[in-house]
Amino acid sequence: MMKLVLIYLACLALFCRTNVVFANDEANSVESRLDAIQSSLNLIFVETSEQIEALTNEIRALKQSLDHLGWYSEEVKHSVAAIQEGNELLLRNLTILTYRSDEVIANQQYCANHEALKNLFYDLTPKCGAFNSTPKPPEVIYNSCKEAPYRSGVYELAVNATGRSFKVYCEMDQFGGGWTVFQKRQDGSVDFNRSWVEYREGFGEVSGEYWLGLEALHQMTTRKQHELLIILENFNGSTSYIRYPGVVIDSEAQKYKIYFNGSGSGNAEDSLYAYRNEVFVTPDQTSGTYLNCAKQLASGFWHYDCSSTSSRNNLNGVYGVSAGRNGIWWYNSFSGYQQYNPLKGTQMLIRETTHR
Repeated sequence: MMKLVLIYLACLALFCRTNVVFANDEANSVESRLDAIQSSLNLIFVETSEQIEALTNEIRALKQSLDHLGWYSEEVKHSVAAIQEGNELLLRNLTILTYRSDEVIANQQYCANHEALKNLFYDLTPKCGAFNSTPKPPEVIYNSCKEAPYRSGVYELAVNATGRSFKVYCEMDQFGGGWTVFQKRQDGSVDFNRSWVEYREGFGEVSGEYWLGLEALHQMTTRKQHELLIILENFNGSTSYIRYPGVVIDSEAQKYKIYFNGSGSGNAEDSLYAYRNEVFVTPDQTSGTYLNCAKQLASGFWHYDCSSTSSRNNLNGVYGVSAGRNGIWWYNSFSGYQQYNPLKGTQMLIRETTHR
C-alpha cells in the first residue's frame, strides 16, 4: 500500500512540473507577440507622421499657388481695365479724326465755293473801279453739332427743312462730342425767372449762360431722334452726370410736353424721369398743371409735384449758394446732397442719334 502511495505522489509531482513548463512557454509567447505589435505600431506611427508632414507641405504649396492665382487674377483685371481705357482713348481719337476730316472737307468745299463766288462777283462788278470791295464769305450752317468741327464753340444750325437757322453752343470735348447745349448755368449772369414767350424763343448769351428755346427744341427732337445729357457741378469743382437714351419735346399746342423713352443712368441720381409727360410751365401763366411749382420755385420748367422730398430738381432756379428752395439743385446730384444743396453750374444737352 505504501508503494502505491509513493507512485501516486511521484506521478502528481511530474504532472505539476509539466504544467509549470507549459505555463512559462505560453507567457513567453504572449510577450513576444506584444513586442511584435508594439514594433508594428511604432512603424505605423512613423509612416503616419511622414504622411501628415507630406500632406502639410502639399497644403502649404497649394495655399501659395492660390495666393499666386489671386495675384494673377488681379493683374488680369488691371490689364483688362487698361485695355478698356485704351479702347476708349482709341474711340476718342477716332472721333477727333473724323471731326478733323469733316472740317478739312468743309474747308475745301468752302474754298471752292468762295473762289466761285469771287469770280462771279468780279464778273458782275462794273469795271469802272467805283466798287472794289470783297464780298463777305457765307457762314457755314450745319444740320447738327455732330457735323460741326471738333472744337467746342458757337455754330449755326438749321432748325428744320424750311431753312430757318439759329446759333447754338456745340460741346465737342465731353462724352464723345456732338452735343447741342440748350441750357447752361455757370455764374448767375442771366436771370432764368422768365416769361412763357422768352422760354419759347430763348434768351441769354449762347457763349455763356443761356436757354436755347422750347420751339427750337421741339423742331430738333421731332425731326430726328435725340438723347439727353445733364452735367452738374458743385461749388467744390466736382462734376456728375445723368444720361437719358431718348427725349422728345412736343409742340406749343401741347405746351411743349416732355417725353422720355427710358430712365436715366449716370453717377447722379435720376431726378428727372418722374417729370415725363409733364407740360412746361412758367411763373407768368395763369393756368396749367403744377403752375404753383413755377411760382414757388421761381423758374420755368416741366415742373412736377414740387411738394415731394425726393427725385426732383430746379435747374432753372435762382443762382447762388443761399437761394435755398428757389436755388439751383438736383436731388442726390452728389453723395450726401439732398434736395436743396446749391449747384454752381448745370448744362442740359441733346445729341442726334438716328434718323426717324
